[in-house]
Amino acid sequence: MNKIYIILIIIIIFYLISSNNNLFENFDGVTDLDEIEKNPIFVSLYTDKGKKLNVTLISKPFGGPKAYKQYLVNKPKKIYLGITSYMEFPYIPSNPNDKYYDVKNDYNGTNDTPSTGNKYHLDMYLDICDGWLHCFNDEKVKKYLPTNKPKALISESDFVNFKRAKPITPRNERINKKYDYIYSCPKVKETSTCDDWVSYNKNWPLAEKCIQIFSDMGLKGLLVGRKGCKVPKNCDTTGWVEYKDMLKLYDQAKFLFLPNEADASPRVLTECLSIDLPCLVNKNIIGGWKYVNNNTGEFFTNETDVKESVTKLMENINSYEPRKYIVENYGPINSGKRLKDFLYKNYKEKLNIPENEVDFVILRHPLINF
Repeated sequence: MNKIYIILIIIIIFYLISSNNNLFENFDGVTDLDEIEKNPIFVSLYTDKGKKLNVTLISKPFGGPKAYKQYLVNKPKKIYLGITSYMEFPYIPSNPNDKYYDVKNDYNGTNDTPSTGNKYHLDMYLDICDGWLHCFNDEKVKKYLPTNKPKALISESDFVNFKRAKPITPRNERINKKYDYIYSCPKVKETSTCDDWVSYNKNWPLAEKCIQIFSDMGLKGLLVGRKGCKVPKNCDTTGWVEYKDMLKLYDQAKFLFLPNEADASPRVLTECLSIDLPCLVNKNIIGGWKYVNNNTGEFFTNETDVKESVTKLMENINSYEPRKYIVENYGPINSGKRLKDFLYKNYKEKLNIPENEVDFVILRHPLINF
């Protein structure tokens, strides 16, 4: 009997040690994999039937150790891919308000004194992600995404719900709309200055120069989020606007003005195209360039050529068919099929749902019976 008790005690001790180690491995005992990934940094994927895939997208820098710990907890059961939804990410985001710096500079002798700001491990995301969905052109891929891991030109903005974002005004009445153009640059908070984190991403300094030119041409604009800011004549402004109301405001304009540069495929672009607004887009934009063509709008580069571009756009305003282009090429089904093909081509053996049970794949939230 004594031997039996001794064996039981040994088993209990091993069990307690093992349990304790598991707590440390899971960082404070957090084991709910669904709860832990509610962090907006992580993007879940769903099939067209609403089933959750064992794939998680990393959409922006972690910003601290908590998100990295979440990644470590989930890594054994997940396929982690990156998606370029945050400025130049995975490259160091350029917005000065983020104050990121490459931490390697503090260790390789390039800095005489330690840097101040937020440390950024430039190669970390390329290492931990098994592949990438990106918004970059060929030139920017070489600079911002230097990896041989699988890549696909797929963006969050590709999945625009064009059944929700749809025109109110008929095409033949486009020329009679209240505003010639709409520009969106909401402040971080109502109390923020006009030059904050968002204004950098939306390129407010260039927007001001171009809007002055538009005003001198007699064009009337709606500047969303610019209430309280100094703006040229012939412009109306708003404060913060809820999404459902934004869709109505988009419809009041003839075209979308998008001077953004440090912006990874802005969803405002595909939403406006879905509402049948042609677009005037900064040719240097990080993401979103792929939507601009003869069916959707025009490019410009800066204040020196914007007058020529907007003149061409306005003269041909009724010839563009942006909604038709989006419906035929993007949206949940078209984009979801491209995403499905990418996943099953590269990770088929690791995916938790058989390929024959999936028609297309959706980001963030299930979308059944679209």
